[in-house]
Amino acid sequence: MDSEQPLHLIEQLVPLLREKDFDEIFNRLTQNENANSRFLLKMEIKRKCAPCRRVIDMRNELSDLCLVHEFEGVTHFMPTEAVEQFQSQCYLYRDSYTLGVYEALQAWYKLNQGRGESLSLPASPFRLFDVQAIPFASHYGRQEERMHFSSAMVLKLQNGEKLFAKSSDISLGGIRVSVPYLPDYQTGEQLDVLFTGLEREHANPILRSPIGYQILGEEQKEGKFWLRLVKSGDYPAFDNFLREFIEHNRNRYRVSVDYLLSAAIVKGYEQFYLPRMTGMPLFFGKGDSPALEMALRTENNQHVLEYWRDAKNRDMLASLFPAARMRSLIPARGALRETLIYSFTHSVRSHLYFFSATREELQQSGLASLFFQVGARRPSWRVYKFSLEACSLHEADLDSQSESHQLQDMLMRERLQQIGHVGLLQEIGLDNQRDEFRYDANQPHNANELQRFGHDTSATPFDIETLHYVQLRKEARYIHKTAIVIRHQERAWLGWTRDISAHGMQIELEEAFVGEKGEIITVALPRLQDLAKSMDLQRLPYRLVSLNLSRTVLHLCIEGDAARHIGHQFFSLLIESNQNKLKTTREHRRYRGMARALRNIFTHHTFNTPVYLNKLKAAPTPAAVGLAPRPRSLSRLLQACAEQEDQANLYPLFQGGLLKTLLLNPLRAIEREDKPKEEEVYIASLHSQGGAPLFLSRLASSFASLEDKRRFVELALQQGEFYSVLVGISRTGRPDTSFIANELDYIAKFAIHKAKKLEEELWSVVGVGELTDTSQATLFRLGIPSPPA
Repeated sequence: MDSEQPLHLIEQLVPLLREKDFDEIFNRLTQNENANSRFLLKMEIKRKCAPCRRVIDMRNELSDLCLVHEFEGVTHFMPTEAVEQFQSQCYLYRDSYTLGVYEALQAWYKLNQGRGESLSLPASPFRLFDVQAIPFASHYGRQEERMHFSSAMVLKLQNGEKLFAKSSDISLGGIRVSVPYLPDYQTGEQLDVLFTGLEREHANPILRSPIGYQILGEEQKEGKFWLRLVKSGDYPAFDNFLREFIEHNRNRYRVSVDYLLSAAIVKGYEQFYLPRMTGMPLFFGKGDSPALEMALRTENNQHVLEYWRDAKNRDMLASLFPAARMRSLIPARGALRETLIYSFTHSVRSHLYFFSATREELQQSGLASLFFQVGARRPSWRVYKFSLEACSLHEADLDSQSESHQLQDMLMRERLQQIGHVGLLQEIGLDNQRDEFRYDANQPHNANELQRFGHDTSATPFDIETLHYVQLRKEARYIHKTAIVIRHQERAWLGWTRDISAHGMQIELEEAFVGEKGEIITVALPRLQDLAKSMDLQRLPYRLVSLNLSRTVLHLCIEGDAARHIGHQFFSLLIESNQNKLKTTREHRRYRGMARALRNIFTHHTFNTPVYLNKLKAAPTPAAVGLAPRPRSLSRLLQACAEQEDQANLYPLFQGGLLKTLLLNPLRAIEREDKPKEEEVYIASLHSQGGAPLFLSRLASSFASLEDKRRFVELALQQGEFYSVLVGISRTGRPDTSFIANELDYIAKFAIHKAKKLEEELWSVVGVGELTDTSQATLFRLGIPSPPA
């Protein structure tokens, strides 16, 4: 073929060639190509699908390795690896031997000529997207020091079976035991351990008695077997002996740091993601209608709190979760509950009123069309995904906190015992989706019917904790809401500030701004003028740094010399004089260690999937994803193309040019203090005859019309599954090594090369992405029924 076509495009189209709607699928995937390119691509696929009777004979170069392989009456001579390649290629061409199969095998043969000793298959296109799976929250309860120590012992199982074993490594809480074979057991089964080797060497009577342990699991490698045991029950005398034994022999026997190394890696990756997630972790009480108790603020999620602040600067987020709504959202035992929440605000005579409704409330009331018609055109329109799960106190991992203050610890524990549920409020709406909300503009409506969705105007108190992280911004931003008027090219816009600093501010306008990035605008602060009688706050020059797609949220920075800028002088004085009143990301914490405890709880319930981009020697590439302890809605998609259980695979999301479009290009364009760049991708996971994964993936913004978008979704649901995923990317700064300083110091003490390797791995992370499943939001917005669960 004269013009190169993406390999993945041909691979996707070939199995669909004989489908009834092939022409429609083909047109969607090649809409950016001209007519000539489409024709050449179609002819190339048909050529590859033509039946073939040619014999594949590789005996000239690989005679010793060749096997006889007959298929559809044609006898071939190929090594085992080539037969596997042949079979996979035939499957790709709908279980037929075609010209495309023949050419693929000839390419493999040419690649492996003269390499009979080390044959290998051409890399699957999936393998480029394999990434390491980081199991979040897997490091808790693994702080005990382990020592490599081999000593004889006898294991007595509940069925009376005795195993003569040897310890491999040992700690106060558990043992890794080498056994001659794996016995018949159940995970969690109790057994007794007699430390016969230690008994011979130490005249301590406690060693004559069996110690109770529990079987956690097993390991196998190269014909050898191990059992992992954890101590059950209290044995204070044995614990004292073992503690002294490990302490006195740490220089004689090698201390194992592998458990600490894995814990440090997980904690390091967690700490990259948590400050940069855009959702707001929320913590609710117990009972059948739990109230909002606490929110965990990070650098990237402050906009959620800013939106839910009224004209009097009161935090109104708790009003989003009234008792009646929470009763309907409580998850079943051990289950995850998710819903969509739609909201907008209405301003009347300097009063700000909030309106919100869940997807279920709109469906039950029959007012979805009216709600969308009134709300979706407003600058204040927001779409949230809300997830909720039950949590428990042990997830806070309070015993690991190094600083101990008895009274503070007791008060914090009492406060945490009131928490029964953890949730995430994630803003998922994009400005270019506003026109997609379905409603009938010709149908008469009465906006007063939406009063049922209005919020209580009283402010229910809740605590706001700030996650400790490496500060990335050049200066702190302070949350302050005050009226603002901006002027540009003989026009004026009214609005209010969302946050302020000495060098700039973020503002929100009532109407879309007309102007471009980099232009100079004039700012007036009417309410603040009374505080600065000696300064003129009516004509302050600012430069527009950025604005959102709806052109209502603007980021401004001072224009000109900071020392002479009146706005810089005023806000510097305002901030300095009101440190106790202004809220910033660094404010006094009511309970020492509370933010750390909430952080720990949340890692057990991570609702989205973080993606890490590393840069070692070459260009940045996805290297890892963080996975929650429990399956999530994207788990199956991320495992569909993975080769190993401890891996994930990003092919369905980033195949073809999507990796550059969604991650690499935005990463180059943003600085570490910028907000994440977000884009949505649509994925059709199609069923194939042989069960091999087959995916069609497109940017949501690439569809020519809303009807094209709807047809893609409906086709995906007819032939398989549909996913829409919101992909966000932000640039990282330096790793928060202070968070894992204790682990790094200890690892360096016994294995400095491992500590250096860990630091290199963390320093190589240059970007953190976030994957949010928005499938249900897309289906509801487009008016397409959700498939049965």
